[in-house]
Amino acid sequence: MKKLSKAISLLFHPLLFPTFGTLLVLITNPNLFGYLGEKVHVVWVFIVFALTFMFPAIWIFMMRRLEMIDSLEFENANDRIIPYIATATFYLWATWMFKPSVTMKIPPNILLFYMLLGASIAIFLGFFINIFTKISLHAIGAGGLIGLLLALANSSTYDLRPALIILIVLAGLIGTARLLLGAHTIRQILIGYSIGFAGQLIAFMIIPHFL
Repeated sequence: MKKLSKAISLLFHPLLFPTFGTLLVLITNPNLFGYLGEKVHVVWVFIVFALTFMFPAIWIFMMRRLEMIDSLEFENANDRIIPYIATATFYLWATWMFKPSVTMKIPPNILLFYMLLGASIAIFLGFFINIFTKISLHAIGAGGLIGLLLALANSSTYDLRPALIILIVLAGLIGTARLLLGAHTIRQILIGYSIGFAGQLIAFMIIPHFL
C-alpha cells in the first residue's frame, strides 16, 4: 500500500495540478476554444506546465542542493516557507500571461486566468496558514480541481456531474495516500481541500466583480 501511495503522490504532485486544471478547462469547453486550433491549446498547456511545474521544480531542487531546505519532502513547516514564496511568484507570472490584453502575443483565456488566479490565492492562503500548522499541498491541488470543475459548469455545454464524482473519488484517494504515508493528519488534509476549493471560489465568484 505504501508503494501505491507513493505512486499516487508522485503522479498527482502538487505542482502538476495547474496543468491538470488547464486540460480540464480545454476539455470541458471546446465550444469556447476549439476554433483556435490544437497548436494554441498546446502552447497554453506548455506555458502553464513550464511556469507552474518546471520552473518551481528547478528552483526547489536548487534550494535543496544549496541546503536551503532540509528535504524535498518538506517534512516541517519551515522548509515550506521559501518554496511557497517561489511557487507563488511563478503562479502569478502564469496568471499574468493569461490576463486579457491586446498586447499579448498569445490568445488570452479568461477561464485559465481565473483558474491560475485561484491557484495563486490558494498558495498565498496556504503560506499564511503554514505559519501555524502544516497543510497538505496535495489536498490543496485536489480541492482546487473540484472547485474549478464546479466553476466550469457555468460555461461548459457538457453535464459535468460524472466528472465531479470522479474528481471527488480521486481527491479521496490522494488524501488517503498521504495519510497512509504518514505525511499528514486528517485535519491537515481537510484544511488543504478547503483552501484549494476556496481559492477557485474566490477567483471565479468574487474577483470578477472587481475586474
